[in-house]
Amino acid sequence: MELVLAPPARRPAHPLLDALPRPARETLAWFPAPDGRVVERRRGACRLLDPLGGDALPCPAPPPGTAPLARFAGRRWAMGAGVAWIEGRLLAGAESRRVARLVVEDPALAAALAADLPLLPAAVPLAEEALALAESRPPRAAAGPPTLRPGAAAEATLAAATRHLLAVLLAESARVSPDDPRGVHQSRVALRRLRSLVKMFRPAGEGWSEWNQALGALARSLGEARDWDVFTGGIAAGTLAALNGDARLRRLARAAEAERRAAYARLAAELAGPGFRALVFEGLRLAALPPPGDGTPLAPLAARLLRRRWKRLKRAGAVIEDLPAEALHEMRLDAKRLRYAAEPFAALWPGKRGRRFLRRLAALQEALGLANDAEVAKDLAARLAGRGAGGFAIGTVTGFAAGRAEGSRLAAIAAWRELARTPRFWHGEPES
Repeated sequence: MELVLAPPARRPAHPLLDALPRPARETLAWFPAPDGRVVERRRGACRLLDPLGGDALPCPAPPPGTAPLARFAGRRWAMGAGVAWIEGRLLAGAESRRVARLVVEDPALAAALAADLPLLPAAVPLAEEALALAESRPPRAAAGPPTLRPGAAAEATLAAATRHLLAVLLAESARVSPDDPRGVHQSRVALRRLRSLVKMFRPAGEGWSEWNQALGALARSLGEARDWDVFTGGIAAGTLAALNGDARLRRLARAAEAERRAAYARLAAELAGPGFRALVFEGLRLAALPPPGDGTPLAPLAARLLRRRWKRLKRAGAVIEDLPAEALHEMRLDAKRLRYAAEPFAALWPGKRGRRFLRRLAALQEALGLANDAEVAKDLAARLAGRGAGGFAIGTVTGFAAGRAEGSRLAAIAAWRELARTPRFWHGEPES
């Protein structure tokens, strides 16, 4: 595990870390390998790894004469068992960049350090930084849903997917800013996928349930900022445009923007605090626990779960035209739960059928989400009373939101009919 300071300027001092002896010379080299992976060589030993993270496997050395894509040259200070500070330069052709890392092997020790120091896992692994330098491009970060291996056991899949989604959360939460709502949105998606994993796999052992509750608390903080993003950029902006910039609606928009900025300020303090660091390292600790038993086959578990979630969604879809707003909200949650299960599990049944189903399920979730956003907007508008927004502006926004909700309902009905006609991709035997 690689940790970084914020910013990574100098070696950390902490009672759990040893006094520094004389440094040793440290060199790393990265060589090309198939499938976008690289071979990392250190002190004669080689391992095959994905530059964006994941499990590394021992492998043979590259053929003699193979030129590395990039190198690291610097120094290494041993600071305890399984802890080292490295600093030096990445080198690729004529390009060079200074880097520093605190390398910690034990997640529990990392958590203890992060309780006192502003430490988080590196959003970009050192191998990816080196590859980016060699290819003259910005470093990539982990993104999207986890990729599942068809032959893997459920327990190993949960661990690997947890590590991937925590890396996504770290990358996206670092981008959270009131000037760009994508960071909050993608952080929420990563959290939802993490919580969906825990609910799907129902891992045994202490810690998972409490960790899932902590994820939910962070999701609520992100959700507050996201709700104000949608309100100010959607309902409030649309109402203001429809009334040609009415002064009363401008005052409401200013009040809403102040609430949005305040929500982002609270969120920024939370993401910079020890609670967020503890949440990240607890997830890594849980993912590192040895799996119980011999391993649960993944494909049968996936098929059972998908059938169960589809059955629940289908039950609501059968009466979608008559559902009240509260029931439509529940149907949206059912669609979301099915989607977050279907996205990774679709890799077990590759082909057009899975892609088509996911595309149409996403369209349904989006339409139901728009209807929910309109309902949320009514509550947010009411909260602006006495904060610069008068009765006329609040009533106008509420009416605009009601009209948008009805239009979204019609779109959701059409999207459901399209999805209901779509064959389910989990029928039949998955590929192994």
